[in-house]
Amino acid sequence: MGKLRRGLTELLRARNTLVNRRKIVLWMQKKGILKRQMKCKSCDTPMTAVQVSRQDGFHWICRQHRGRSVSVCQGSMFYKSRRSLQNHLEFIYRFSQGLRMRQVDLIEDGVAASSRTLTKMASSLRKVCRRAIHKLRAQGKMKVGGRHCFVMLDESKFSHKRKYNRGRMGPAWRRNKKWVFGILEVSHTTRRPILKIVRRRSTDQLLPIIKRHVKRGSSIVTDDWRAYKRALSEEGYDHHTVCHKRHFVDPGSRCHTQNLERAWQTFKCDVWRHRGNQTTGLLKEHLRVIEWEYWLGRCHRYGILGRLIHDIRKFNKHECK
Repeated sequence: MGKLRRGLTELLRARNTLVNRRKIVLWMQKKGILKRQMKCKSCDTPMTAVQVSRQDGFHWICRQHRGRSVSVCQGSMFYKSRRSLQNHLEFIYRFSQGLRMRQVDLIEDGVAASSRTLTKMASSLRKVCRRAIHKLRAQGKMKVGGRHCFVMLDESKFSHKRKYNRGRMGPAWRRNKKWVFGILEVSHTTRRPILKIVRRRSTDQLLPIIKRHVKRGSSIVTDDWRAYKRALSEEGYDHHTVCHKRHFVDPGSRCHTQNLERAWQTFKCDVWRHRGNQTTGLLKEHLRVIEWEYWLGRCHRYGILGRLIHDIRKFNKHECK
C-alpha cells in the first residue's frame, strides 16, 4: 500500500510537463487502467503508440492507414473526457481518501474547472464501486454472522434535513420518507455493514433481507422493536434484545447495539457531505459505496486505493469495450 501510494504521489507532485504526462500514461498502462495494445477497427492490425506533444503525450496510430489515430484513453472510462489523465489520477487518489476536501478546494487545486465536472467524475467512480459490490452480491458472498461474531440490526432515516425547519424539501422525500435498514457484523477485527432502503419497518419487509444476508444460527442483537419479536427466534437465530427506553446496555446479558448506532453517524456524515440524500437513486449509490469500502476496499492488501485501481481495470475490461 505504501509503495503504491508513494509512486502515485510522486507523479502527482511533479509539474504538468510533457515528460510527466508520458510517465503517467506508462504508469496507468502498467496498472492496467489504460490499454497496452490497440487494434485498428478497419484492418484489425495492431496499432503503434506514438509520442505527441499535446494532450496526454501518446496516440495510437495505424501504420497501414496513414493519419488514422485514436486517443490513448480509448477503451477506458477516461475516453472523451476533457480533463487530463493527471487530473483523473489526482481525483482517484482523493476519492480513495474519502473526498475530505470540498469541491471549492478541488477547483482551486486545478483538479477540475467546475463543480459539474467534479460531480461527473465522482459519479463515474461510484459506478465502478457499485458494479464491484453487485458482483460480490451476485456471487452470494455478502453474508454475515457465524461463530465468534455478533450481528446488529437497526433502522435509521436518511431523509433530507432542513435547517431550523425552513426551506424546501426534496420532491422525492416529500412523498416518500424511506428508512435505511442496517445489518452490521461485529468481530474482533472487522466491521461489515449491509444497508438497504425499505419502505416500512415491518416484519414482511425486514425478515426476507435478514434471511438473505445473515447466516442461520447467528447471534443477533436488536432493540425492542416489535418487528423482531419471535420472528428471528422462529427462523433459528440466537436473538438478544435491549430496551432503549430503559438502558442502552442490557444489565443481564450485557448486549447492546452501540456499534451500529455509532456507525450511523459515520454513514450519515459521508452521505450528507456529498449531498447524497437528495433523491432515492443517489442515496442508493452512496450506500453501495459505503458497502464497497468496508467489504472490498479495506480488505485489499493495498488498501482502498489499490482496490479502486483493481475495480477500474475490471470496469474498463467489461464496460468500455
